[in-house]
Amino acid sequence: MSATEDLRTVVAELHARLDSWQAVVEGVAAESDDATEALADPRLEAAQDAFYETLSSFEAATLPVLGMIVLDNDATGDESGEVLEDDFFVHYVVAVNEGDSPDRLGEAFVTVNNANRKVSDQLMSEGFLVRSFTASRGELEFDDIDEDE
Repeated sequence: MSATEDLRTVVAELHARLDSWQAVVEGVAAESDDATEALADPRLEAAQDAFYETLSSFEAATLPVLGMIVLDNDATGDESGEVLEDDFFVHYVVAVNEGDSPDRLGEAFVTVNNANRKVSDQLMSEGFLVRSFTASRGELEFDDIDEDE
């Protein structure tokens, strides 16, 4: 099966999982007398977990179609996921200027994510292994960084 055919299959599975999750939400809502009772229903978490598991498969199937390398931990050994001393990371902390709309952060997020893709593509075209890249929003977590750096 080609990477594109695999992606089509996984997308169909993703749609089915989302439809299933929706059906569970609607069913739980119809059966429950209040929101607290509905949120405590274990069927919601199970449906959500199944969706996210399929979403992970979708993300993995997307990489080969985009020309990115998928690491197979069994084939590459346990060391493939370890951070080595020579690995490096780039962090951006972006804020809006005083008086700017907070919505501008969404524009910055898109810019950073697009730049990440370009840098990742260039590194891989030069023969480097890009283990992952991400742009994310939310609370800063620099637990792995020495404060003296």
